[in-house]
Amino acid sequence: MFEDVRSYFPRGLVQPDSGFRFSTDSLLISCFVSVSKNARILDLGTGSGVIPLGLMLNHLNRGLSITGLEINTEMVAAAQENVQKLGFAGEINIVRGNVCMPDFAPVGSYDLVVSNPPYRSEGRGKACPDADRNKARFEVDCDLDAFVATASRMVRNRGRVCFVFLAERLTELVNSFTHYKLEPKRMKFIHGRVDSPSKVVMIEAVKGGKPGLIMEAPVILFEQDNSLTESAVKYCSFIAK
Repeated sequence: MFEDVRSYFPRGLVQPDSGFRFSTDSLLISCFVSVSKNARILDLGTGSGVIPLGLMLNHLNRGLSITGLEINTEMVAAAQENVQKLGFAGEINIVRGNVCMPDFAPVGSYDLVVSNPPYRSEGRGKACPDADRNKARFEVDCDLDAFVATASRMVRNRGRVCFVFLAERLTELVNSFTHYKLEPKRMKFIHGRVDSPSKVVMIEAVKGGKPGLIMEAPVILFEQDNSLTESAVKYCSFIAK
């Protein structure tokens, strides 16, 4: 019944006229995370539900239970519609709430917390005229530390936390992770082209984990002619759609 709709993902997803438009980064992190069977997963700032949907499509029949937390009312409605559209209403629950004040579940409720948080602090970069898009792009309601603190609070001990974030702010991200007892274990940089600096990085940490970081091979998105690289599509087939 839902096979045709799922095969087109992420094409056809509902997104409100105002607010953040999902990007390749959300698709890539849904292919980066380590997911165990029957995992309880939380997505902080889920937007239109792209990351939970990507996780479900990558791990069908693994008994996943995913909660997507989003503060924007229109985004919540869009995410709920997308979940229904792709047939995951029984596995994905979209909750309206503030990352800074998580009161929807007890501490340590999740095996994995994932997030594509706002990339820039206020005053760094050009502001968006749309207020909702501005909040999604800039740390207006919650800053990076708030996202990391909530991730650490909501994940169980030895559970995993995965963020996709600006490469230029990697030091801030790692410092915040370690401050909240999240030990970085895997890291993967995303490059537009093989000869260009990385703009985005994906990092996975373990709460209460021991030191030991694996630097994975980077994702190179585009050839010189602007076509997607074969390796990028193999890593995350969603980006080809």
